[in-house]
Amino acid sequence: MFQESNTLNTPVQVKAVPAARWKARKEGIDLSLVKGSGPRKIILPKDIEPYKVTISAVKQILIKEKVRVSTLARKLAEKEGISLEMIAGTGVRGRIMMADVMQALKPTIKKEKEGSAEDKEIFGTTIPMTQIRKVIAKRMAQSAFTAPHIYFFTDVEMDGLIQSREKIVEAFEKEFKVRISINDFLIKAVAITIREFPMLNAMVKDENIYVMPEINVGLAVAMKEGLIVPAIPQVDRLGLGRIAQMRADLVERAREGKLKLEEIERGTFTVSSLAQFDILFFTAILNPPQSGILSVGKTYDQLALKNGQVDTKKIARLGLSVDHRIVDGAVAAAFLQSLKNRLENPIFTFMQQSF
Repeated sequence: MFQESNTLNTPVQVKAVPAARWKARKEGIDLSLVKGSGPRKIILPKDIEPYKVTISAVKQILIKEKVRVSTLARKLAEKEGISLEMIAGTGVRGRIMMADVMQALKPTIKKEKEGSAEDKEIFGTTIPMTQIRKVIAKRMAQSAFTAPHIYFFTDVEMDGLIQSREKIVEAFEKEFKVRISINDFLIKAVAITIREFPMLNAMVKDENIYVMPEINVGLAVAMKEGLIVPAIPQVDRLGLGRIAQMRADLVERAREGKLKLEEIERGTFTVSSLAQFDILFFTAILNPPQSGILSVGKTYDQLALKNGQVDTKKIARLGLSVDHRIVDGAVAAAFLQSLKNRLENPIFTFMQQSF
């Protein structure tokens, strides 16, 4: 007869069939705690099951307590059926953040050469949406069918801004350890202009218009899964040096899938630039619940007549999409005109803005 011990180390005689003993050893269950349902209270294999479930539940609780994870990250992982034990946390002391779970949701992407036979096999196939793509699709559909869009365009002479950047770029990089971009000037100019036109920093809330207290400008970053828009907080209060540093950090972490949910959701206005492509202008869909988004096309050379002489000037076409429920046409046009003036007079615009 199999012997177990109680808390006083006194041998306790336990009656159990061999199959039940084997099952108890396998599951690590103390037979002295099990009540038998067989003749003379002998323990049968079925008597082990309730204790097996209990032990398993305890183990899961211990695992949950051991894993450091944010509430939002845990909810998303449970919803998508992802094991938290398989995720490496990037937060403080290894804490699993929302961005870590989103990264784990990405499918394994094979790196293949462009134009290979496997690339061509994609035609006629069905591609499942990633979780990020599903979220983007839902938000864009919500924006397109909820907010009535209205669009405005203007051409901006970029010569002064480009020359100003070229004069400071090397000294700027030595000072702030980051290379300043045209986007940094754009982001700052947009934030200053929003101060003048606060309705471009508003959203529809219930049946009211809520003007958000902070000006947080987001920059659209293209990834394989789609666009993601991390935002720089309180841009109107920051110098160009800090803006450039934060922009470089957010873009890098966006492409690595390491953004925090707060960094994505805090935006109040968006800048979307396709200046690196041969795209002169485009219309952009609002990033809900924001009321405005600025699109930036490629800077190109345009012939111009100056003092009776043919010359060239560098032109970039800016587009403004607004939610017509919040922003009237005259306000949107005035905003774009004011932004144009600031960009065409960069010394006046930024001379009082500390680097």
